[in-house]
Amino acid sequence: MSITAETITAILNDFRVPAELHADPELQAVAYGVAFLGAPATKTEENFYDSATVFYDVDPDSDSPLRYEVGNRDLMAEQLFYRASVRTAALLHGDAGDETEHVGLR
Repeated sequence: MSITAETITAILNDFRVPAELHADPELQAVAYGVAFLGAPATKTEENFYDSATVFYDVDPDSDSPLRYEVGNRDLMAEQLFYRASVRTAALLHGDAGDETEHVGLR
């Protein structure tokens, strides 16, 4: 699958990034990352996206830590979505140094 300008625009629209910010290179990079999640270039990349990462929530007062899995594709998508929201906030509000504040794009 070829990633087109229309694909990038559609992803940015899905993230509710204002149209005037679509030309921002960082936001376009995020959109390319999202597009790659749906179109892996190799079988190895596809296998990685289709697998999961295991996390342990260790409670110091518990005898048995909680174990949970998150799909790698979902984990990466969430990270990319967060990056888009932080970058959009920075461009809209001029707070590029404050990574704790972000806008709700979805």
